[in-house]
Amino acid sequence: MKYELLEKAGLSPNEAKCYFSLLGIGSASANEISRISGVHRVSVYDALRGLREKGLISQITKANKLLFEAGNPNKILEIIKEKETILEEAKLVVPDLLNLFNSKTERQDIHSFKGLAGIKTVLNEMLNSKTEILDFGAEHKIKEFLPYDYKRWDNQRVKNKTKMRIVANINIKPTKLRLTDIKYIPSQFNSSVSTYIFDGKVALIMWVENPLAVIIEHKAVYQSYKNYFEYLWKTTKK
Repeated sequence: MKYELLEKAGLSPNEAKCYFSLLGIGSASANEISRISGVHRVSVYDALRGLREKGLISQITKANKLLFEAGNPNKILEIIKEKETILEEAKLVVPDLLNLFNSKTERQDIHSFKGLAGIKTVLNEMLNSKTEILDFGAEHKIKEFLPYDYKRWDNQRVKNKTKMRIVANINIKPTKLRLTDIKYIPSQFNSSVSTYIFDGKVALIMWVENPLAVIIEHKAVYQSYKNYFEYLWKTTKK
């Protein structure tokens, strides 16, 4: 246990054993330190070199014999303090690393949801959007599957002041929604999938017998869907 505590202060296992041995015997040769500490003679010299660099031992010559002596253990407190200073300085680089991570790393998350409970989760995710919500395809299905939940959702969206733009099938015209602009495509373009583009994400809701939904969070995918929506928006009429 005593060795492990010294290792936490920055000493290697062999350095810790050699230092403890020297504290108990005063001055000793490398061979004596090897015998008492149990560290192999080849490894002892590396350990002693490390201890000298840390200022924990000194080297003396007596009767033409090279000996080593343990230094004051208070030096360990200095080593710990130096490590703490280095760690504090290292913390300063974290904000820069985070900026680099956020600017260069693309999130690539795909989450799937099943059933009406899963669809409600997707709708709640959209309520957190910091951007407008772009919507096309199967606009009327949500009111068929979730008539009461949709009304509450839309009220909360308006309360959050989240705007929407919708490219809808002309069959649902006229439709009026607050904070919403709507354009229409011809009636033959029916769909069973609602697509929502918002806040760097794309949500696809498949209105089948047991509804399914997917949220894709990927910069390139988001931009592709957004570009497609903008093309539809330019080529359709109110």
